[in-house]
Amino acid sequence: MTQIKSHIPKIRFKEFSGEWEEGKINKFTSYVDYRGRGPIKTESGIFLITAKNIKKGYIDYNCSKEYVAEDNYLNVMSKGLPKKGDILFTTEAPLGNIGQIENENIALAQRVIKFRGKENVSNNFLLYYMLSDYFQKLIIKKAIGSTVIGIQGKILHNLIINLPQFPEQQKIASFLSSVDEKIENIKEKKKNIEEYKKGVMQKFFKQEIRFKDEIGREFGEWEDKKLGEVATFLKGKGVSKSDIIENGINQCIRYGELYTEYGETIRSIKSRTNLNINDSILSIKNDVIIPASGETQIDIATASCILNDDIILGGDLNIIRGKFNGVFLSYYLNSIKKIDIARLSQGISVVHLYSSQLKSLNIQLPSLPEQQKIVDFLSEIDEKIEKVSEELDKMEEFKQGLLQGMFV
Repeated sequence: MTQIKSHIPKIRFKEFSGEWEEGKINKFTSYVDYRGRGPIKTESGIFLITAKNIKKGYIDYNCSKEYVAEDNYLNVMSKGLPKKGDILFTTEAPLGNIGQIENENIALAQRVIKFRGKENVSNNFLLYYMLSDYFQKLIIKKAIGSTVIGIQGKILHNLIINLPQFPEQQKIASFLSSVDEKIENIKEKKKNIEEYKKGVMQKFFKQEIRFKDEIGREFGEWEDKKLGEVATFLKGKGVSKSDIIENGINQCIRYGELYTEYGETIRSIKSRTNLNINDSILSIKNDVIIPASGETQIDIATASCILNDDIILGGDLNIIRGKFNGVFLSYYLNSIKKIDIARLSQGISVVHLYSSQLKSLNIQLPSLPEQQKIVDFLSEIDEKIEKVSEELDKMEEFKQGLLQGMFV
């Protein structure tokens, strides 16, 4: 017996009832498919929105900046001019990213389809509907291609979707918009704390701000050293991606995780492996690690201090070991010495950084007590950043749950 699918969402405001209306996308929207005409691009003019600019719910005007000439604009947009509130959908590379037009003075490139709600259809609701799990799974199911998947316009426009009455659309869109506003406020809060941290680090390491000792005396002058004078250097070993096992018996760090998982301090280890520790390079608490290879010079200039003993350290990791405060050194290298480290690295498609290069790095070190004062201050800021990050994760998880349950 065929099960009849319900058009009632799992999460719903109590004042609404009944099934949502079923129909093809082209019943509820008008659309313009901009494929088939590649605009001539110029150095300046009217901003061209490409598939690269359209993200998951917003338009990123900074990731790619392309333009069309003003005198060619009407020709480029002859299929239909954009209006504020219109919904943009990427048909491939990537498939299914959604944005909403805030500025009408734009041009639209290929691989972009523009939707506009018909009478009693809210564009704001359409934005969230197309971001929902239900709709995203629907377009993936209908997509074609192997290396690059996409969806044909004729398939997309005939997809069956379900919409509530206009008042319920407005209520859903308004509620999700308020959630987005909270998320943006938390992101802004995090950004402000991070900017404050960046600024105060500069002042510490330029010695524009100095601490005093426990009885109020000035600390001594910072010592000029080569990094190789105060540290010994090792290289990590092994630990390929295939060596990572969720419930492995030993903790490990791979060089790529320094870019994605860790900051200046590493307390909680993300990865595990079953590699034998007797055949591995192990950490000693206070070790500082820096990638030995990466994609760009500035990325490779990333230092982290390990606060745990006996962590397996993978290949392509420079290990810096010495009688300094490792957390201080990580903050110091990631701040005032980041550009200097980047300049030491070599390579084009893959950038390499060797211990022989790091040994020549000029540094200044305060006394250990002053190092600890600086670490304590910056660690408090990091704790605030971590708390805000956790708050952000919870709010984004909450939104994801709504996108899963509020649409059918």
